[in-house]
Amino acid sequence: MKGIKLSAYILTLSFVFALASPVFPAEGSPFTDVKTTRWSYEAIQYAVDSGYMKGVGDGKFDPAGSMTRGMFVTVLYRKEGAPEVEFRPDFSDVKSGKYYSKAVIWAKDNGIVTGVTDTEFDPNGKITREQLATMIYRYCTVKNLYVDERGDVSSFSDKGKIHSYAADAMSWAVEKKLISGMTKDTLDPRGPATREQVATILKRFDETEIMTLADYYRPYVEQMADHAEVMLREEIEWAKDHPDSFDFLNWDYGMLVIGLTEAGREDVVKDYVDLWLNSSHRDEILPCDPGLAGYGVLWLWEKTGDQKYADLSKEFLDSFDRWSTDSMGEITYGGPGSRDIYVDGTGMVTPFLARYAADFGDEDVRRIAALQVTNYMKVGVDPARHLAFHGYTFGGTPMGEMGWGRGTGWLMLAVGSVIRYCDDDNADEICDKFIGYTMKYLKPEYKFGWTLSPLENDAPSDTSATGMIMWGVMQAKLKGLASSVSDETLRAIAKAGLTDVFDGVVKGSSGGAGGFGAYSEEYDENNGWGQGGLLSFYALFLRYLDGN
Repeated sequence: MKGIKLSAYILTLSFVFALASPVFPAEGSPFTDVKTTRWSYEAIQYAVDSGYMKGVGDGKFDPAGSMTRGMFVTVLYRKEGAPEVEFRPDFSDVKSGKYYSKAVIWAKDNGIVTGVTDTEFDPNGKITREQLATMIYRYCTVKNLYVDERGDVSSFSDKGKIHSYAADAMSWAVEKKLISGMTKDTLDPRGPATREQVATILKRFDETEIMTLADYYRPYVEQMADHAEVMLREEIEWAKDHPDSFDFLNWDYGMLVIGLTEAGREDVVKDYVDLWLNSSHRDEILPCDPGLAGYGVLWLWEKTGDQKYADLSKEFLDSFDRWSTDSMGEITYGGPGSRDIYVDGTGMVTPFLARYAADFGDEDVRRIAALQVTNYMKVGVDPARHLAFHGYTFGGTPMGEMGWGRGTGWLMLAVGSVIRYCDDDNADEICDKFIGYTMKYLKPEYKFGWTLSPLENDAPSDTSATGMIMWGVMQAKLKGLASSVSDETLRAIAKAGLTDVFDGVVKGSSGGAGGFGAYSEEYDENNGWGQGGLLSFYALFLRYLDGN
């Protein structure tokens, strides 16, 4: 995994606010208060030569002088090229027109700083060592750098003085050797950061390699995709020996197909689809079946331009003529004559319909795809708690307990595909609100449970539910929606999800919540819906980090 130097991100820093900086002569120091034997001499020389800092006047650098909170925020703001910011009086002690005014607003908007109180920022206050570490740490998260490494601060006698808000930042800064002890056994977290300490930290920044989040997660995505490919290829080999039993439209393999398409694994998806195309024992295309595998067929059409994939997609679409719909246009799950709408069916058909509409410019199909989501939100979701029912009958009578986590995952597959492909403002608004409601049921360990109902809050977390839900969330984030889901939350979910991934094998996709009717059975820990679901989330999360 490659790293990047922080100099690539950090710090076109200027401690004083003129652009020019004095150049050190070949011998000696230009500052009367900085001797060449001083411990910080090289760091000060580096900071000045780099244009990060300059003297305070009268030939002095004031190495032991303190840096203020406003000064350091401005340093980070200028590193970003001083982006245009509309000043707001968010803090009573930050007035318009000050050198730090816009910098404070920029830093607040990006989550780099908060006030010392709800109404005060204290721009002229001395910045403490833990505050400085926290600002740098948060700045790195804004730049999508990997900051989950932690150093051991237990040997410092004043570790208890580190405020809780700064605990992770200080531990990280110690691990990266950006901050060291003031003495052998003290960190002095609440002590002021001096100018020479800041110069030293700047030099260490530029000499430190910090991995990007994308580079950190990329190997995990590749491992998950590798194992998903193994699973699908095993099915391909099995199907060659059992052509009469090959179930191309099985949703278990369909979830693998979706994950593999998002991960860009064209060859295995092509082999899987071609096997079915060339089979003389095709299964009958039944209602709802083509959705997931059909999503992959459309992806192959986009990638290759091969007409056979367009023809197969049209064959899938034509099978809709045999599908029953309710009076609102919602597709039933059980086939001709069925009166039941299930969240499973909605989640299966909508990804195919939405992508087909976008690929072939079919306005009628686009409308039908959007209806699958908007109708279900009207009838199949409890209006008070915003939890999905398993389904409903014609006439709108709910069926099954509300809050099935994987069922919500199915609905989020529909949500994500409509957001991504349908370009429907009304549907986008409805979907965006549902995302916000769903995120309220995120478990404390940053996963979604097998059920989401508060009545079963002890239900186990489920990688399939988490992956499918987050696939929909990431589609919204990639389109600039889902503002209710912060990048900090995304990072926490991504970190938590890896606790169920072992050398690319996704586990933790088990049912077992007592009292959930027909959905209380246990499943094998590694399966297509868990592997494909979580892979689909991480593949899109990686794309988001890469700015695609």
